[in-house]
Amino acid sequence: MALLDDNQALPVPDSEHVERTVQALRKALQRIPFYAKYVKPPALGEATSLKDALAALPLLTAAQVRPTLPKAWLPDGRDGRAEFAMGKLKVVETGLAEDRIRLLWDGAWWRAQEARALRMNKTAAAALDGAFGAYREAVLWIPERGTGSCGSGDPEFEERLEGNRLHLNSRQDPTFWSEPVMTRMLDELARHATVGLLADPFYLDVLARHASAQRRSLDVRGFVGLTRGLTTTAHRAGLKAVCPTAETVQIYGAREAGVLFVEGEDKLLHHAPFTTHIEFLRASVPTPGAVDVALVVVTTLDREVQPLVRYVLGDLVQVARAPSRFTTVSPIVSVEGKLADALLRPDGALVTPGAVDRALTEASPRAYQVVQTDAQSVSVEVVEGSLEAVKAALAPLLVGMTLTARQATAIAVEPNGKYRVSRREGLGTSYERFEGAER
Repeated sequence: MALLDDNQALPVPDSEHVERTVQALRKALQRIPFYAKYVKPPALGEATSLKDALAALPLLTAAQVRPTLPKAWLPDGRDGRAEFAMGKLKVVETGLAEDRIRLLWDGAWWRAQEARALRMNKTAAAALDGAFGAYREAVLWIPERGTGSCGSGDPEFEERLEGNRLHLNSRQDPTFWSEPVMTRMLDELARHATVGLLADPFYLDVLARHASAQRRSLDVRGFVGLTRGLTTTAHRAGLKAVCPTAETVQIYGAREAGVLFVEGEDKLLHHAPFTTHIEFLRASVPTPGAVDVALVVVTTLDREVQPLVRYVLGDLVQVARAPSRFTTVSPIVSVEGKLADALLRPDGALVTPGAVDRALTEASPRAYQVVQTDAQSVSVEVVEGSLEAVKAALAPLLVGMTLTARQATAIAVEPNGKYRVSRREGLGTSYERFEGAER
């Protein structure tokens, strides 16, 4: 089946999505040693619906995957040692705390499915097809190609090139970027003739504010794809000030599963065909500040090494009440952040990081982080904002909780380079608040 229509503008709807998912399930359960050892396969005959087949399987978590690499995840007949030696595969780590996962990384698979998914957005599709000149891409997130330090400086421009992709960043924590480093990044966007910029919104926000201080713009001709982190209201405002012409596209993906959803012209994020099947486990408790919240569970369809079956990403989303466009999976309104970062009220309600950010829109702090360390109290650090305004904005969401606030000069990123607008400490991550999540 062709994955793109004749003019290469957009992916075609996958009319065989259900059948493709059943085939992927059967293939993974039969060929991957991990499932043979830990999972009792359901009957996948024609009389079995996809929903029933999935419901018969347990949820898969990062904790179960971590100790089993690499042999348990290679299909029968694959020579893992040879593929590692040739650089076709490598082991990488991603995620936070108990959701941290070690995975087999197949860069060729990632790039292919990423380019296909980007075509779901019309501006990105036009950019890929040369509407803004030869397609050249820059990325700005946790460094993946070479590293720099305060003493050694950055790898040279050519060392950070990977085909038509330029890796702008070689330093883990953007709060420690120097002005010369950020100016170098701005210069390189122009030097590279960047058409598409893919960026973690926190990393991009640091660069955008430097550009604003220098009265410069981001030289991006086509689109900016925001991915790998929660985009806050402050991030959007900072980016709009220095990049008013390039379209901003929200992209929701996971390194272990591929690109899952891409924003369309209707501002909803639509499910990318041919790469995954998604289940939404709806919240069974109140979610103040957010509607139709669900936990995302993913089954990969075209991932040959380490295919995932009913894998819990740990992400929360708002599911849209709108028809599916490319597959049978509903679109989403927003990515709400990690379940591990949602605040848990004494009455059992979950407050998502997305709900926290929307509540703080009017208070408009430059940056912030809300931290819950026990069942009754929450503290918030605020950068360049009114403490009283922040507390007043959050109070309706955090009913029954004591809220304290203090000023901060900056919000530190996690050891893996991620910025979290909220986090919950010592209270665990439970799936029992979601329908169908019994394990």
